Amino acid sequence: MRDIKVITSGRHGKIQYIEGLLKKNTCEFYWEFGGGETVAMIWFPAEAEWEALYPWAKGRRREILDYVAEQTRLRKAPSARIKWDGDCLLFVEG
Repeated sequence: MRDIKVITSGRHGKIQYIEGLLKKNTCEFYWEFGGGETVAMIWFPAEAEWEALYPWAKGRRREILDYVAEQTRLRKAPSARIKWDGDCLLFVEG
């Protein structure tokens, strides 16, 4: 079982990826609203840092990031498209 939780604090916040039933494993990512065509941005740890931060998710970085991206888009910006820019995800209008 997996899910995300979007936490808002003004114009920014955190997105938590939560996985598991009894033992919950969590990744936490910073997000903020954008400007112009960019609705919002989410920053993810670089691939080199991923396994040190989340050893339980070894080898699954892209799978988890894709899930977070799509679930966040569906829940918070359904008309936006997803654009990757390195370790940053952008939600762009139209």
